Formats: sequence, C-alpha cells, structure tokens
Amino acid sequence: MKTKHTASTLAFFCLSIFFTNAASAQTSSSGSSNKVLLITSAQVDLLSEEGKAWGFTKDSEEKNRIRENLKKIIKEARKQHIPIIHSPVGFDYELMAGYKPLNTFQKIIIENRLLEINAPGSKFIPEAFPLENEIVLPYRQGFSSFWAKSIQEQLKKLRVDTIYIAGMLAEGCVESHVRDAAENGYSTVVISDAIGSTSLELLDVSMKTLSLHAKALISTEEFLKNN
Repeated sequence: MKTKHTASTLAFFCLSIFFTNAASAQTSSSGSSNKVLLITSAQVDLLSEEGKAWGFTKDSEEKNRIRENLKKIIKEARKQHIPIIHSPVGFDYELMAGYKPLNTFQKIIIENRLLEINAPGSKFIPEAFPLENEIVLPYRQGFSSFWAKSIQEQLKKLRVDTIYIAGMLAEGCVESHVRDAAENGYSTVVISDAIGSTSLELLDVSMKTLSLHAKALISTEEFLKNN
C-alpha cells in the first residue's frame, strides 16, 4: 500500500509540474492568437533522390507527396503572413570524431554521415528553401529545437500560442517537437501528409503517437482552407 501511495504521489507531483509550466506559458501569451509554421529537417539527405537516406524515406514521400505538400503549405503561410521557422539538423563529423553512438538512431546517422554540415545533404530542399526574412534556426544535433534551446526566444518574440508542424522525421524530430511544444505550453497541429518517416510502418505508429500529444492532426488541404 505504501509503495502504491508513493507512486501515486510522485505521479501527481509530476503532473502538477507539467500543468503549472503549461499554464504559465499560456498566461504569458494570453490575449494573442498567433501561430507559426515550423518546418523541421526538410533537407536533401531526407527528402531528395540524391539524399543518403532516400532508400528509407522514399516510400513515405511517395505515399504523402511530402515535397509537394510542403511547397503548398509554405506558399499559403507566406500568403497569410504566418511566420515560418525552419529548423535544420546538422553534424560536424570532425568535432564528433571518436563519439560512440548511444542508440540506433545515432548509429545510423554516424555510420552514413547523414546531414553533414556544409555538405549537399544538409541543404534545404528547393520546395522548402527559406526566404531571407524567415527564421532559420542554427543547426541542431538533437531531435528538438526546444532541447537545443534555439526556438524559445523566437516563439516568445512572436507571442505564439499555436505551432503548425511539418517535415521530417515523424518518429524523430516531429514527435520530439510536438511533445516538447506541448510541455512548454503551446498547442501543436501536425500537418499529417506533410511529414515522412523511414518506413510506412513507423509512419503509421507515429501517427497514433502524435494523435495523443498534438492538439490536432490535419491534412494539407485543411491547412489551406482554414488559414
């Protein structure tokens, strides 16, 4: 009984911290209804035939037509003056020499030298290439811009309360951004046919997971109609 009571108390304590943080963030942006479009990892290695990971991601590109849909939602966001934040991943393999992978994701990235800084694979795909007036965050090495502490100040300046999310990969950067955004008090809306994965099976699993953490999952057409 004591163990059960202790576990319940810890769970309540953790939830209290979570909702307190979320409420605090919501209060700081109260009175606003500002939104941004966050494009994560829309880069050559992940979304181009020339990319090193194309063998893994091409099935989800063929299924969702990610590049086409990214082009559509970015065009609409620009038309509606919705700020766009581009969040790329990049690795300096010279500085990482000798680094031992801690999980399968890291092992695959390092073995294939994916998203190497200053290499063609880390460049933005043409369909999602930033304009000069758009926010381009520094290269991050982790899945989330919140973890990298590169997005918080931008969101605060824009008085954001809702983040539309699209890009790659569903099981990595997309899921991490959605979780971190919610825990920092932001509503997240995933544009479900503008995200991709390393397999259709993982894409399906991620959709189920994202439906639990995001406020909503919408299609590109819904985004175009509702903004």
